[in-house]
Amino acid sequence: MEQFGVLSLGSRLKRLSDHLYNEVQSVYLSESLVISSTYFPILRLLQQCGELSVVEMAERLGLSHPAVSKQVSKMIKETLLIKRSDPHDQRRSVLALSELCAQQMALVEPVLEVIGDELENYLNQVEGSFLEQLGQLEKSLLNAPYSDRVVLRLHPERLRFEPVSEATAPSFKALNLAWLTKFFPDDIYPQDMTTLNDPIGKIQQYGGQAICALYKDKVLGTYIMTPSDVGELELSKLCVDPAYTGLGIGERLMAHGLDYAEKQGVQQVMLESHTCLTPALGLYRKLGFSVCKQDKPYSVPRANIRLVKTLEADS
Repeated sequence: MEQFGVLSLGSRLKRLSDHLYNEVQSVYLSESLVISSTYFPILRLLQQCGELSVVEMAERLGLSHPAVSKQVSKMIKETLLIKRSDPHDQRRSVLALSELCAQQMALVEPVLEVIGDELENYLNQVEGSFLEQLGQLEKSLLNAPYSDRVVLRLHPERLRFEPVSEATAPSFKALNLAWLTKFFPDDIYPQDMTTLNDPIGKIQQYGGQAICALYKDKVLGTYIMTPSDVGELELSKLCVDPAYTGLGIGERLMAHGLDYAEKQGVQQVMLESHTCLTPALGLYRKLGFSVCKQDKPYSVPRANIRLVKTLEADS
């Protein structure tokens, strides 16, 4: 529809609206909430204003009387709303939240906060004219794992860390190869492909561990930890799916790897990187890594900085 420009504006906005309603409903279902995402404007209005008639709700929301009446009828059947006569005018009916609905609205508050934060995340990425912003928003939001990101914000514990397996090895490779192609398309070496083609074999040969961060059996991130010297482990192939950045997954992967290193009783963890990767270097320093000046060559030519973190010995 984008090719029709402003002539398809209404259809494009409806497509985006329908998508958001569906994504939010998916979050509601994940949180075992019985209200529908399409009910939100009416429920929020009644929550804030108390009892109102259908006419009053339509006026305040800027919606048609039939549209509000249709939604109200559904909510009454679902015991979310209570309809009764206005004590000040028996000819007039008013609606209010049922006790069940009031409880659900209380439960949904923290969910709505995260939903709003996640939507702001996408809105902050667009710029230009209105149609340009709409196009960027459609491109990012319609193809984004919006509901999954919201759920992971609400329940970070649902992210699992598991050793790479035959089932996850292809995703392990694809994620890391996409990262290398994006940042270093002309600097992918045979040793990279040897590891990515068989991460399980590399671990079996050299020891250590190769880990995937999973949600709903989808690989969202990876890392490898292998011995590089006596008393030292090397962290490599740290990677996060671009669709899931901003959720702290990279930091949690590193924390998982450092915990493993401590349990192995090693003295320090080392990693190689490049000075162009500013966000990554910021994360490493945040977790206690510092630049290590050594004369030995890097494992791959694209690296130009080596960092280490000294681990505290068990008392």
